[in-house]
Amino acid sequence: MNAYESGTQKVIPAVLLYAFRGHELLMIHGKKKWNGLGGKLEPGETMAEAAVREFQEESDCTTVPVQWRRLGELYFPNFKADKKEDWWVTVFVTDLSDEQVSQIPLEDPLRPEGSLHLVPLSRVDCLDLWEGDRLFLPYVFERKPFQGTLFYRDGKCVRHELSAII
Repeated sequence: MNAYESGTQKVIPAVLLYAFRGHELLMIHGKKKWNGLGGKLEPGETMAEAAVREFQEESDCTTVPVQWRRLGELYFPNFKADKKEDWWVTVFVTDLSDEQVSQIPLEDPLRPEGSLHLVPLSRVDCLDLWEGDRLFLPYVFERKPFQGTLFYRDGKCVRHELSAII
């Protein structure tokens, strides 16, 4: 029996969400790094339903499942080693309307998840991002389907494999 079958290692399904407004990207500045929005799936939830729920919870903005385009799959083996957790993340993208953007409390430092910012695409690379994000964000910017595995140790990306899906 392997570690997954015995329950000593878990796989956590999650979504990572990138919402565009023209040449800007909605990013969250959390406790550690800048990131897209997202989080773990709830039991019985589809990936698209999780995208809508997580985006609403983190941004106060209402979207619908068909608005989100599934763009990529990322696997993070032993991402939370202390909890013996691998993370399986589905990356989604969407375009926000001006009405949707008006629902978002931008640059509010009191938000528990972190403050939300519309960042010009040309400035995203200047942010304090997770190392692995720098590797797959070009696919996100180009809206090019991709898949990959990112190995982290002590908060550093030590190995990766990324490729476009043709």
